[in-house]
Amino acid sequence: MTSALATELPVEDGVLTGAFDQIRKYVRTTPLLRSDHLSQLINGEVLVKAESLQITGAFKFRGALYRLLNLPDKQKKQGVVAYSSGNFAAGLAAAGQLLGIPVHLVMPHDAPATKIRNARYHQANVTLCHHCEPSREEAAGNMAKAIARSECATLLHPFDDHELIIGQASVALEIQEQLRHWQKPCEHLLCPVGGGSLVAGSSLALRAQSQGQTSVWAVEAEGYHGMNLSLQQGKRCRASGNLPCDCDALMALEPGIANLEVTLQTGVLGMTVNTKQVHNAVQLAFSELNLVLEPSGAVGLAAIMKSPERFYGKTVVTIASGGNVDQQKFVELLS
Repeated sequence: MTSALATELPVEDGVLTGAFDQIRKYVRTTPLLRSDHLSQLINGEVLVKAESLQITGAFKFRGALYRLLNLPDKQKKQGVVAYSSGNFAAGLAAAGQLLGIPVHLVMPHDAPATKIRNARYHQANVTLCHHCEPSREEAAGNMAKAIARSECATLLHPFDDHELIIGQASVALEIQEQLRHWQKPCEHLLCPVGGGSLVAGSSLALRAQSQGQTSVWAVEAEGYHGMNLSLQQGKRCRASGNLPCDCDALMALEPGIANLEVTLQTGVLGMTVNTKQVHNAVQLAFSELNLVLEPSGAVGLAAIMKSPERFYGKTVVTIASGGNVDQQKFVELLS
């Protein structure tokens, strides 16, 4: 597949590092934590990038901030409209509040209450979507398009956007900086995947910095593994979405077009995890690392626990994002 994105994002010209420099003063440098349990399990090193501790509790703040910083002045004044099940909503709301840009968000009515509160806390105008056809995300997207037209505002996609990919690459660049202090190479990087902007940005960044020595994995929830299906078939595929799923942030049925183009070019690999594996990972993160993870943020840990033999003797980094979970739900996960 030929991609225009590869020419639009010449990583050798410092586009990704330049973007990181632009947002660095606003974002939080999140810790890289060693999991003794998982390190012993693979007889190697497992490091957890705690993006659950990022501003608004997820990596989404990075891409949203970069996207808004680079809007034309006229669009900044008119404001933006977007749809999101939660983490992008909060990230965009916080970025808009920081930069003084009006933000109108459409969120599924069944999004976790804490995510809806987070968006409103950052002064976004939130409209709840009660429709679920053809999927909850697509119904919210259609409502967002109508609102953007009526308000003459800029419509932003929550993951299928070149600028978002550039902004999300800062996670991998930050990991590379931190690994220099550990004096460890990153041999495997595991990314949670809904629409795919994080794994696309990370694979671009590591292709430039590791000369192909890092395997990048797209980890998805079973039944919502559109990226995995697409990577296997080399074209955009749609998951069934017919299984119960606690990973509300990862319920996109197919990857973004731009994201898939990048992941196909950079050789991203795919894995899926089930609900039980995710619950075990949430419990491990809390008991060992004192991290509060929503199920979506724990899929990378779950992948290591599911298939430790794939990573035996290697240095593995898994991105844990996000950390926005309702209190009652978290208690249920721990029990």
